[in-house]
Amino acid sequence: MDIQGLAKEVLASIGGAQNVVSDEICMTRLRLVLADVSKVDETRIDSLRGVLGTSRRGDSGLEIVFGPRTVERTFRAFESLRRQKPSAKGPDDEAVAQPAEKGVPAPAATHAIRHRAEPQDRMSESDVDTLKSLLGDIAGDAATEGPRLLVVNGPNLNMLGIREPSLYGSTTYSELVERCQRTARACGFVECRCYQSNHEGDLVDEIQRAWKTFDGIVLNPAAYTHTSVALLDALKAVAIPTVEVHITKVDEREDFRQVSYVREACFETIAGEGIEGYEHAIRDLARKVLR
Repeated sequence: MDIQGLAKEVLASIGGAQNVVSDEICMTRLRLVLADVSKVDETRIDSLRGVLGTSRRGDSGLEIVFGPRTVERTFRAFESLRRQKPSAKGPDDEAVAQPAEKGVPAPAATHAIRHRAEPQDRMSESDVDTLKSLLGDIAGDAATEGPRLLVVNGPNLNMLGIREPSLYGSTTYSELVERCQRTARACGFVECRCYQSNHEGDLVDEIQRAWKTFDGIVLNPAAYTHTSVALLDALKAVAIPTVEVHITKVDEREDFRQVSYVREACFETIAGEGIEGYEHAIRDLARKVLR
């Protein structure tokens, strides 16, 4: 099965494009927020070659685990399929449009990843290379020319809505992603990719991957703001216009939070505007990138 076929099967297994509220990737996972999790057929998803496991996130979230060299390519194919305009139905369209009959909602508190038992079902190195080539063709066909935006969030921001709501508000991370993507589209970006990790090296890797791919970066390094020379060096290396964002007024908090290593590589810092600060940053980046 090629990457496009895999993405189509995943979409069919979660109830179709109309059931997807938001999607993003985090490390090796396709992270989804769904309108109705009862439409998910996890047995079908787990049977797909290239899928290593699934896990539930709260009441409406689902994560699908792929190999590290396939998750981004599968995500891009999935995004392309999800955002296609409806057309006359054929056999393949029916497969995407109909909800899975076997879907059984898992308990909301379940977070354990269910790994497939058969190691022989995982993709071989030759399969990965073949899929790379196939997906390159797919991406080339589906690509839209225009500026691209990367939103990078550091540790604990995945806990938005739970973490100290008196400071960080009640907006969840999934809602933040939706707002960023909506604002980016309205500002003229053809793509807005949102990435979050609790690990410094992963954030550095993501910034490095943005070179020659993204035209602007919105970065909230969270706690790494005050400690990470590595993130500063990564930003300097790629030299992509970047806005530093903080939900709270960090300059009015503890002394250690008033130090920012990344600020030197950013053309602007927005702090204390809550979630709206991300939208402010995207608009300012659009003016800089699209002028």
